[in-house]
Amino acid sequence: MTELRRRGRPGQADAGAQKGAQALERGIAILEYLAKSGGSSSVTDIAESLELPLSTTFRLLKVLENADFVYQDVQLGWWHIGLGVFNIGAAYIHNRDVLSVAAPFMRRLMLMSGETVNVGIRNGAEAVLIGQLECQSMVRMCAPLGSRMPLHASGAGKALIYPLPEDERVELLLKSGLKRFTPGTLAGLPELEKDLKLSQQRGYVIDQEEHAEGLNCVASPVYDSSGTVVAAISISGPSTRLSSDRFESLGELVRDTAQDISMALGMRSAK
Repeated sequence: MTELRRRGRPGQADAGAQKGAQALERGIAILEYLAKSGGSSSVTDIAESLELPLSTTFRLLKVLENADFVYQDVQLGWWHIGLGVFNIGAAYIHNRDVLSVAAPFMRRLMLMSGETVNVGIRNGAEAVLIGQLECQSMVRMCAPLGSRMPLHASGAGKALIYPLPEDERVELLLKSGLKRFTPGTLAGLPELEKDLKLSQQRGYVIDQEEHAEGLNCVASPVYDSSGTVVAAISISGPSTRLSSDRFESLGELVRDTAQDISMALGMRSAK
């Protein structure tokens, strides 16, 4: 966007962004209209109901079709909600299922560890916080849901990637940039890979002030019925309380909790 603004006329990039936002809003409106119409409608009805030009409506439908969000019945010519929308909804439901299954285990882990419990998932080259249960201590870790964390410098992030095949893991790490957040960040690929392989052997990872100074974290991956990593569960707290002498006992507790959640999700054998 900066390059476009520098090379083009003043305001050219902003005008393009506004047009793109308008097209996105109209595309969403079409999907919402189809949903309210039972999943299908004619292009004429869509255009009239949304007060859009027929040509614009058809062009937007073709864009949505390319993304598998809609498809056209070749016999009747009507447009229907496509598989792409289902896939997005299924991903949302799956995340909700993970949290629903994990809830009682999160509470047990919070009570046994005395620390805040977190659940994160991977989104591209980042980890995203989707669930949290705060502990009762006066000083405790808390973060808004939706917070993003680096894969290489957070407990949840490292737990999400250490079970991956090495080539896929290295590609993700290089894509993330291995930014240094604190003096404790493992910003070099060799030392990070050594840490991840050790984590895989013991079944949990340790984030010792790697993302934020004064904050430690212990995490472990959660698997679904197919053996795929779908989330990470962690505990986090101030380094003065969640100290290095507790890493082993708390790591085993987090690992066992992750295995219990994985079994509840249908995993047949412990990882």
